[in-house]
Amino acid sequence: MYDRRLEAISAAAELGSFSRAAAKLRVSTPALVKQVSGFEAEFGITLFERSHSGVKVTPAGALLVDDARSIMRQSEDALRRARRAAGDGGAVRLGVSMMCPGRQTLSMWSGIHDLEPSLRFEIVPVSDLYDERETVMRSLGREVDVVQSSFSTPRWGDACQKLRIVNVPFYIDLPRTSPLARKNRITVADLEGMRLRVLRHGNDAMDSLRIDLLADGGVDVIDVDSFDFALFNEAEEKGDAVLTCGAWSGVHPAFVGVPFLCGREVPVFLHYPLEPTLQVQKFVNAMAQLLS
Repeated sequence: MYDRRLEAISAAAELGSFSRAAAKLRVSTPALVKQVSGFEAEFGITLFERSHSGVKVTPAGALLVDDARSIMRQSEDALRRARRAAGDGGAVRLGVSMMCPGRQTLSMWSGIHDLEPSLRFEIVPVSDLYDERETVMRSLGREVDVVQSSFSTPRWGDACQKLRIVNVPFYIDLPRTSPLARKNRITVADLEGMRLRVLRHGNDAMDSLRIDLLADGGVDVIDVDSFDFALFNEAEEKGDAVLTCGAWSGVHPAFVGVPFLCGREVPVFLHYPLEPTLQVQKFVNAMAQLLS
C-alpha cells in the first residue's frame, strides 16, 4: 500500500533539510519530522543522520528513497491515467514564485473560465525554478500542472510543452544611488566599465545577450547561479547592476529597473506537461484561443 510518508522522506533526502522539505510539501516542520521519525520507529530503520547543518540520508535510507520514488511515480502515473480516462484532471494548478508570479496567466483566468466553465484553478507556491535542486519544470503534472516563465534550453531541454504568451523587454536593475538609475533607458555604452550580474541560463534570450556583451568587452559580466534577494543585496553592497527581464525587474526595493535598449526581448511561455490531463489541455487550448 502507498504510504504518504514516503513523500516527506523523499523530499528530505533530496533537499538535505527537514525544514526545506516541509516548505516544499507545504506542511510544518514538526509535522514532517513526526512523519519521518514515525516511519523509522515503525519499521526499525534509521533513514537519516541528523546534524545542526541538516540531514544526510543513510545507506539504508538511500535504498528506500530510490524505491520510494519509483513507487511514487507509479502511483502518480496511475492516478493521472485514471483521471484522463474519466475526463477529469481535477483543478489546474499554476505554480508561482517571487520570480515567476504568473501575472499574464492570472489576468487571463476570467476569459479562460468563460470559454471552459467546468475548469477549476488553483495557485500553488513553488521554490526558485533556478535552484538546481528544484524539479518543478521536469515534473509538471505532479505537484503543479502549469508554470509561466521564460525558458532555458540548457536547464530544461524537452521536459515540457510550451505556449508562447508574450515577449517582455530586458531591464538593467541599478542601485537607487547609481547615477544611471535616473535615466529613462540604458544602452550598452552606458554600462561601459560596469559590473553586470547575469543569471547564466536564466533563459535562452539572456544567454544570447550574455554572449553579445562578452564579445563587446566593455561590460564586466559576472555570472550568477541563482536569482534571489541575496543576489540583489550583494549587488547593492558592491554597486553592481543586474540584468533582469519581465517580472524579475523591480523586485528589490533598493533597485530601480531601467529599460535596456539591447535589440532583444524575452519570450514568456506557459509550460505544461508532455502528457497533459484533459483539464490541462482544455486550459491550454482556451488560453491559446484568447491569445490568437
